[in-house]
Amino acid sequence: MTKDSANKLLTMKKLLFFFLFLVITLTAGQVFAKKTFLGLPSLEELENPNPELASLVYSEDGVLLHKYFLKNRTFVPLKSIPMSTRHALIATEDVTFYKHWGVDLRRLALVMGENIIKGRSRWYGASTITQQLAKNLFLTQERTVSRKAKEFVTAIELEKTYTKDEILALYLNTVYFGSGAYGVEAAAQTYFGKQAYQLTLPESATLIATLKNPTAYNPAKNPSDALGRRNLVISLMEKEHFITSAQAARAKRTPLALKYTPVSRQGLAPYFTEYIRQTIKPVSRIGDVNLNRDGLSIQTTLDSRMQKYAQLAVAEHLATLQAAFDRDWRWTESLKNQMIRESDRYKELTGDGISSQQAMAKLKADTVWLNGLLREKTRIQAAIVAIDPSNGHVKAWVGGNSSPDDYKYQFDHVWQAKRQPGSTFKPFVYTTAIDKGLPSNFRVLDQPLALKNGDGSVWSPRNSDGSSGGMTTLRDALRRSLNQVTVRLAYEQLTVPEIISYARRMGITSPLAPNLSLALGTSEVSPLELAGAFATFANNGIWNEPVSILKVTDKHYRPISKYVPNRHFAIDSTTNFVVISMLKDVISRGTGASLRSTYGFSYEAAGKTGTTQNMRDAWFAGFTPQLVAVVWTGFDDERIKFTSMSYGQGAKAALPIWAGFMKRCYADPALRLSNRYFHIPETVIAVPISGQTNTPSELLGNDVYIEYFTPKGFQYYQSHPGGFPGGAGDSTGQPFDTPPPPQAALPADYRNRHSAA
Repeated sequence: MTKDSANKLLTMKKLLFFFLFLVITLTAGQVFAKKTFLGLPSLEELENPNPELASLVYSEDGVLLHKYFLKNRTFVPLKSIPMSTRHALIATEDVTFYKHWGVDLRRLALVMGENIIKGRSRWYGASTITQQLAKNLFLTQERTVSRKAKEFVTAIELEKTYTKDEILALYLNTVYFGSGAYGVEAAAQTYFGKQAYQLTLPESATLIATLKNPTAYNPAKNPSDALGRRNLVISLMEKEHFITSAQAARAKRTPLALKYTPVSRQGLAPYFTEYIRQTIKPVSRIGDVNLNRDGLSIQTTLDSRMQKYAQLAVAEHLATLQAAFDRDWRWTESLKNQMIRESDRYKELTGDGISSQQAMAKLKADTVWLNGLLREKTRIQAAIVAIDPSNGHVKAWVGGNSSPDDYKYQFDHVWQAKRQPGSTFKPFVYTTAIDKGLPSNFRVLDQPLALKNGDGSVWSPRNSDGSSGGMTTLRDALRRSLNQVTVRLAYEQLTVPEIISYARRMGITSPLAPNLSLALGTSEVSPLELAGAFATFANNGIWNEPVSILKVTDKHYRPISKYVPNRHFAIDSTTNFVVISMLKDVISRGTGASLRSTYGFSYEAAGKTGTTQNMRDAWFAGFTPQLVAVVWTGFDDERIKFTSMSYGQGAKAALPIWAGFMKRCYADPALRLSNRYFHIPETVIAVPISGQTNTPSELLGNDVYIEYFTPKGFQYYQSHPGGFPGGAGDSTGQPFDTPPPPQAALPADYRNRHSAA
């Protein structure tokens, strides 16, 4: 041995001796050291680590919809982490993990000696799993001697506080795996679209491989390097006898198969989960809880399958609808100029001192920018919300035309947008009339009615097609959506406060203007409240508050809040059924008939189309006994509107989305939807009526249909043999001596026959 070699060996021995002395000194004086070193965690902090955890949003059928987080981390117990993941970590990072007391002295001495000899100012290596956990939970990432000393002391304290398994679980739940994934559960979801307990041996090795360098060995961004590192991890597992040679060989041959979900993706129902984020505190009264770091579990009412069907229905129809609109739409120069002046770019130019004329010329010359601006303004928006009428649970929610992949906290048309409902408001007018005692075959003149406004102007609403007629029953007026009859009914037989009262009882909460135009749906409402109101019809006259959150629990699964149902009696069940029978006519032979004839929806259903003035908004509100859905289509800028009734009315622009959604739902046996009939109360009186004479008929024929009456409505019908528009009584014109039998007593072939062609 040369003199230089001997000197180096002596130096190494001295350094090792010094370091071991330092270790013993630090170990003996831990209490003193904790007071001396600034920034060391307290005993309370050690016993109660509080890593930031993502809050999880689940659908009612158990699907993870979304996470709210600052760090994408979900804590799972060690039993939910497969042995392959644990063994891969130990084989790669700390083979003596179950033998040391927080620090591997032999390994540490060798590495520290190497750092001293090479004169490194930043110290590398030798950290055990416990030391890495100490650094991740309580210390900084700097590589200095002082931080290493703090890490050493903290690791020893951790070993005194926790078992080895608890330390392993803490580590695997806190370490960073790249792609915004903290902890093995988030990593498994991010890279493989599964939960941690489902990880295979090759997948476990892939995740542990990222720990050395989450960027260089990211399997989504650098698959080749990640695969090589994965196979090295597998070899280390074999070397430590965690797996056999055959298992290692098989795992190395397994292709790298990812189901990568970027952390930026908003999940299956982005509009809905953003609504949850914005409303959870006042709804659940959860107090001072941080949604982004406290690891809440939020159980919602949404059904993931129905949500997919709603999104498919919207995307499918909007493609066709947008194409029809684009063919017809023509920009006027004045409207185009308005759009330019309102743009951020125009404001920036004029703000920089450029004249209005120069700015306008510059922007018009930039055809790429201008075409993009005008295109964005003419994108058709849509909203669909579906509710279970029996309990108010929201089952599907699409708030616009953005898919889950390109959603970026956009305006939600389900609850944030309020638009005129048009004719979808008319059922509340007719409900008021029926409940007051008018029968559904009461006749009103279908002619314009001139009404003077407070400013002296005259308002004279017309039917949408410009037609007029003679005496028309309420049933036919609602079926054909006649404006003239609706306004005349409200003016002659009802009062506006009465209509508002019924709308309120059924769930409309938005301000309602106290004037007759209300009858035609001129007061703005949201699709969400309209769906809640129509659910009252489907639920036998009982209103349930629409609800989206069922339960919120903390990170220990202790309940923070639980939904308490809010429901009330809204309208008499007999009145309710009579109105349902009228709304069924809308679908069987009225403005919504295409639901049967074109889209082939054959289940028991009722509903109402709606098209607002100048075709700015198109609606369809429909329901079966088991499911209610409201659809709206239109534009964010109300200066843009549909240009033709051939595609822009409710039956063409909104109803097809409803049909596509409902058909998919009813075709899915897992949803357990079936063809059920609406409940018919025993107090409903059913009478065969001649459509031509509006009088009872004992003979069945194409002209005869079954009319339904409330007891008050039938009494009114009986008591006006001469004054009732269209006459009353039996086929001879004489009043009935006794009421006809209720629906339950009619022959079987009468059942559920609400009209005849």
